[in-house]
Amino acid sequence: MKKLALRRVAAFTISLIIFATLSPLVLAQAKRAMTVDDVMAMRVVSDPRLSPDGRTVAFVVTVADLQTNTRNSEVWLVSVEGGEPRRLTASPKRDDAPQWAADSRRLAFISDRDGKPQVYVIAVDGGEAQKVTDVKTAVQSFAWSPDGRRIAYIAAEPISEEREKEKKAGFDQVVIDADYQYARINVIDVPFDGAAKPLWTSQPDLHVTDLAWHHSGEYIAFAARKTPRLADSATTEVYINYISQSVFNKTLTMTQNNRAEASVTWINDGDTLTFLSTSDKYPTIGPARIHSVTIGGLQKYRGGIMLGAMAPDEDPKVRLPQFDGYITSFEPEHYGRYIYFAADVGVSRHLYRMPVDGSRLEQLTTDEGRQGPFSLPDKGDRIAFIKEDATHPADVWIASISTDAHGAATLTGARQLTRMNLQAESFALGRTEVIRWKSAKDSREIEGLLVYPLDYDAAKRYPLITSIHGGPEGAYQSSYMAGYGEFPHVYAARGYLSFFPNFRGSSNYGAAFAAANVGDLGGGDYQDILSGVDYIIQRGLADAERLAIKGYSYGGYMSGWIIGHTTRFKAAVFGAGLANAISYYSTADIQSQRETLHQGTPWRNNQNMIERSPVFYLQNARTPSLIYHGEKDERVPLGQSMETYMGLRQAGVPVEMIVYPREGHGLREPTHQLDKMRRELAWIEKYVRGE
Repeated sequence: MKKLALRRVAAFTISLIIFATLSPLVLAQAKRAMTVDDVMAMRVVSDPRLSPDGRTVAFVVTVADLQTNTRNSEVWLVSVEGGEPRRLTASPKRDDAPQWAADSRRLAFISDRDGKPQVYVIAVDGGEAQKVTDVKTAVQSFAWSPDGRRIAYIAAEPISEEREKEKKAGFDQVVIDADYQYARINVIDVPFDGAAKPLWTSQPDLHVTDLAWHHSGEYIAFAARKTPRLADSATTEVYINYISQSVFNKTLTMTQNNRAEASVTWINDGDTLTFLSTSDKYPTIGPARIHSVTIGGLQKYRGGIMLGAMAPDEDPKVRLPQFDGYITSFEPEHYGRYIYFAADVGVSRHLYRMPVDGSRLEQLTTDEGRQGPFSLPDKGDRIAFIKEDATHPADVWIASISTDAHGAATLTGARQLTRMNLQAESFALGRTEVIRWKSAKDSREIEGLLVYPLDYDAAKRYPLITSIHGGPEGAYQSSYMAGYGEFPHVYAARGYLSFFPNFRGSSNYGAAFAAANVGDLGGGDYQDILSGVDYIIQRGLADAERLAIKGYSYGGYMSGWIIGHTTRFKAAVFGAGLANAISYYSTADIQSQRETLHQGTPWRNNQNMIERSPVFYLQNARTPSLIYHGEKDERVPLGQSMETYMGLRQAGVPVEMIVYPREGHGLREPTHQLDKMRRELAWIEKYVRGE
């Protein structure tokens, strides 16, 4: 017995030794480094829509298909009680933008399975999807009528038959700012036989961008601007029209200002209209806030006879005017008492609630990360939403809304309904830290994110990659960054620190912070970024001799500016960056933003445009630079990168420029996205570490 006991002790000791020896290997096998191929394989979960009866969530899953070089989106369903999600649609192309009919038995969605995007309707218990629109141009968006009998959709007017004949004959010239194809609202019955004309169509001289049915089904509110040009966004206003088969009424104008309105929605009291618009000093800078306007007695009018003579009771009121968050979406509850909304605040996105009069604010979520977009049912106290954070990709969640005796709301019983990226559980991720530092410009506190290398060792100093977001009114958040633009965990596996600063001019920190770089591009924001780099070096984390910079859009502008003002960075990778504010102004599609940021135009008060253009400083550059750009980019035309490329060549700087055919402002084709990531990795490895 004594010998047996000794043998058991020995065996146990040997087992402990083997376990201790092998456990790191087992751990390494359980968690592996993320690659760019893993980034491309990620499923993107979006657009949760809770059915009116509160039982089912429809959502969209998008995947990259490298064989067809497309991104395929499909509509999925999941029960709020749990269980396996099921795919509702299955076409080799786009199926997205799901919307429930009032009966919770049918879903409408947009698909381009037969060519141009059209609206389809499918029964959720099975069967084939039926196409209910048949227009020559793409359907841009749509909405069910409250009773589920009609659909209103927005689509651009088709080119006339006469013009089509001219183009086929070779007369395909383009006249700038002429022959506009206005987007209009059309109302149809469901089912639609494809032959009948729409029951109602909005007026021809307004370009519609958004619509919302009144709860009576007799009115449609919509946002529209004077032309399809994005540069004319300031002409956007909110309108109301009566919907009738036989009566065409004068459109009622609800707003008159020089700001763009969006997300038009009715409150369930029937007379109050809400929308998003800026309200701070600069029309194009600052958070969009919820506005509301009441039309007294709207439901008393029938036949639309009096609509043309009606007017709002008062000017639109701004709700929560001091709130610094950036509202991304909002939705009134069915009972008409509260408005729920998602807003970006700092590095997180939270869910909030307020009474319809905006008298107080209630924060429903507190977890760091992103909660939203979201959806409410017609009845019940549940909310479906997308949730993600730095270590978990986006998935669909459900929670109950509880209100205490004092009227304060909380979310209870939050449950995850989907796990659409199970492979992510096997990825080894770098630790993400929220960091704050003082800017050398004026000691203003700046916030950002830092992603550590795998197996971080405090005794070592690591190469640092600084990423600059676009906008400039954008921001980095504590999200699962695994896209072609930012993929820090791939770099973490290669021993890099990744730094994401939210410099002045960024969103999510209030209107004053967003406007802090007006007239000072390349000034305070430049100091914010460089101060953050210095802070990380001073903490003993980064190697000052191994620094890289990268960015896109405004991040491309700032990258070009930085390499002309410092030689600290060993490598730069950037795209679609403004190089010359003078040439950019007349060739891009957002003149009003540039007028504000530079406080002038090429013809008047142009000194700031000249002084703050990176191209005029490239003779000082020494940083090897990889530049990429979309061939068809209208936001930042291709010529901007060409100016940077030529300037660096003339300065004798190692430079390479990649042009991606067919691409606009941002890469859409999966093969281009993959190519960009591979080139970026190789460029940084070569010039930062000599590999």
